[in-house]
Amino acid sequence: MSNAQIVVLVAVIYTIALFAVAYWADSAVKSNRRPLLSSPLIYVLSLSVYCTAWTFYGAVGSAARNGFEFLTIYLGPTIVFVGWWWFLRRLVKIGRTEKLTSIADFVSARYGKSVSLAAITTIIALIGVTPYIALQLQSITLSFSVFSQPDQGSGWQDITTLSVAIGLAVFIAMFGTRNLNASERHEGVVTAIALEAVVKLIALVTVGISVCFWIIDDPALFLKDEVLSQLESNTIFSSRWVTLICLSAFAIFSLPRMFQVLVVENQSERQLQLASWAFPGYLLLMCLFVMPIAVFGLSTGSADANPDLFVLTVPLSQGHEGLAILAFLGGFSSATSMVIVAALALATMVSNHLILPLILKSQGSKTRSSSDLRTVTKITRRLTIFLILGLGYLYYRLTGGTEALAS
Repeated sequence: MSNAQIVVLVAVIYTIALFAVAYWADSAVKSNRRPLLSSPLIYVLSLSVYCTAWTFYGAVGSAARNGFEFLTIYLGPTIVFVGWWWFLRRLVKIGRTEKLTSIADFVSARYGKSVSLAAITTIIALIGVTPYIALQLQSITLSFSVFSQPDQGSGWQDITTLSVAIGLAVFIAMFGTRNLNASERHEGVVTAIALEAVVKLIALVTVGISVCFWIIDDPALFLKDEVLSQLESNTIFSSRWVTLICLSAFAIFSLPRMFQVLVVENQSERQLQLASWAFPGYLLLMCLFVMPIAVFGLSTGSADANPDLFVLTVPLSQGHEGLAILAFLGGFSSATSMVIVAALALATMVSNHLILPLILKSQGSKTRSSSDLRTVTKITRRLTIFLILGLGYLYYRLTGGTEALAS
């Protein structure tokens, strides 16, 4: 069995495992077995949806191209959770009091629950997040390409990526719309995302430790002039750094997927208290080995090598196929977790603020029973989920992606 066939098999088995975990969690909720699902640790791990394929692959690529600038994407959320914890606590409290189900709800609630403002927010989010979903699908294709043979072409990669997109749509439709309730919490999805958080952390840390203490046999490599010159950055603490830190700080609560896990899925202030220090700690572990991997990749890779793929190509170049497959699984987790929560959040927004208002308006004075509305809501959300994943895949195919994930 070739490496390409192995990674496809791994992806399939992993996706089945996600279905199993989500199904178990939903069953536990129905049986009122909530202690584990209400654990602050699950909540903290679900926040790792912030760490997308950009974080797993692109952070190393950014480090190789722009030195320590990649740290800005971690510093922003850290500042918010450590220094602005009072703001997050107030935001979550507002979410519970107002029974907010999305960032569109929050924005409209601040302005008299404006229906038009909620619709505009939803449209902006849909336009903005679609390319981001395409980016995750691109990362999956790129990671598959590392393991393929030159004579295999890209056709099977595109088919595999399309299959992943369809599989994720089915997963979200099954577990994101299975039980509609006023709180809009999705314990099955959140538990699966928590599992993915553990997988991608273990994968990246394992690759980093292997590079530092197993693969590299010359520690002086980090001090070579030709390597250091490529990592020099004259923009440290410049206006660009400040801008990127501010953008990432706002992203931690304003991106639809982050608002979903941070505010909508929150069940108690105790969860947020743990997250105030545990989530920055998670981010620290995720960025701890980014620079060593980038340095080794620059010193051993060819001039035209893609730095975004160093997490995969470094182990492969040293003959560690098992380690590379583990890295692939981490990148796959990073991409799929983002797509799952982003599509779920967007589907909720599109259904609540675009489709259902039009349906109700078209009914005029006719009234629907609550069961009818639940059925219509479930159908519209499931169709919207497939539409969102379809738009992401279409965007990816039409644009052909970009060479650098970080950009």
